[in-house]
Amino acid sequence: MSNNMFADNHARGVVPEAEQVSGVALAVVLIGLMLTLPMFVLGGEMLTGLGAQQGIAAFLVAGLLLATLASVTGVIGARTRLSTYSIIIAPFGTVGAKALTALLSIVAVGWFGVTVGFFGEAVDVTLREIAGVEYPVWVYGLGGGALMTGTVLFGFRGIDFLNRIAVPLLALVLVWSAFTLVGQSSLDELWNIKGHPDASIKTFGLGVSAMLGIAAAVAGSMPDLARFARTGKDVLVACFVSFGSLSIALTILAGAPGLVTGSADFTSNLIAIGLGAPALATLILATWTTNIINLYAASLSLGRLIGGRPDWVLTVAAGAAGTAFALTGVTQYFIGILFIISAMVPPIAGVYIAHYFLTREAGETATTAKLRPTAAIAWALGSGAAFTTTFTALSLSTAPAIDAFAVSGFVYAAITLAFGRRVAEKG
Repeated sequence: MSNNMFADNHARGVVPEAEQVSGVALAVVLIGLMLTLPMFVLGGEMLTGLGAQQGIAAFLVAGLLLATLASVTGVIGARTRLSTYSIIIAPFGTVGAKALTALLSIVAVGWFGVTVGFFGEAVDVTLREIAGVEYPVWVYGLGGGALMTGTVLFGFRGIDFLNRIAVPLLALVLVWSAFTLVGQSSLDELWNIKGHPDASIKTFGLGVSAMLGIAAAVAGSMPDLARFARTGKDVLVACFVSFGSLSIALTILAGAPGLVTGSADFTSNLIAIGLGAPALATLILATWTTNIINLYAASLSLGRLIGGRPDWVLTVAAGAAGTAFALTGVTQYFIGILFIISAMVPPIAGVYIAHYFLTREAGETATTAKLRPTAAIAWALGSGAAFTTTFTALSLSTAPAIDAFAVSGFVYAAITLAFGRRVAEKG
């Protein structure tokens, strides 16, 4: 541990055995990570855009894909006990790893800001509706950002403690809202509601990709959390209990009111079905539990990029930057941001998964190369494939995030196996 009151994130070393946790404990953290306002908004966007049947199917497919991908990246973290940065040095080289870690830092800080932005807007709507209280939205965003930053100062243990309390409460409110909704409309009526043609998400593939986009950074950076798991089996339990089942079910419940109201606004939907006070409690807890992990990931990445700074200083700096970003009104670009993330982050995981299982290498001692061209080419081609299938009529798997992951992993493995490690190690 560090020599101050705040936790050591072990950004530069291996997680000690005394700090390792069970699969169930890790699953609770991952469920808390997924139960967030952006995810609830996406639930509404997918169900209103695709309709009940296609929307739920898209969530189930995306959840299983996410659980599978996160399991693989997480097992690597559990086996090596290293952060994502340390793992990607082997395939990408020291300079390449720093460049991609900078990208992951920007994604994490930006996503922290997006969530803080949603938080400020949601608190404003809720308090005006249920209490007639009106303050500038930035006041709520600033307060929320400070609260979340303070929690992360206590590291993984602080995250674990908060989620043990918040996740059951969140689940209770979402189940309550579902029963309230069913009392107003029959299950048969809800099941047969069709999608709106003018919605942001119009196809099954884009729905799956948007869901993966919201969690792509989580799956790609899963070693940051999974290195705390006791065994690889604990990682599998955590991923499939969270990403593969409970998180998806609760997100569908969160988006279900949108089928009736036609709106993706989670907070307004809960108010519309008579759950004003629970809506306020839910949005606070949902934002808090998720955003602390976004900030935790950002502080880990910054810890590797900026040497010689205490973890708590980096956490405060990242929290301040993300909160400032939130105040720019970034939430209006939400869906577009998801598509960009789903193109650029999954190919990182595709490359380091292929490299690890081909070579079993990880960590700073695995290479002295500054940049490995095979990894850079594979990542670029994976990202290019995702951007192409997102913004043109060309389609591979119908989910651009999966295209990015599959293309990058296949290209890296194919070149490495065809030419040996001579090509991969140049740099």
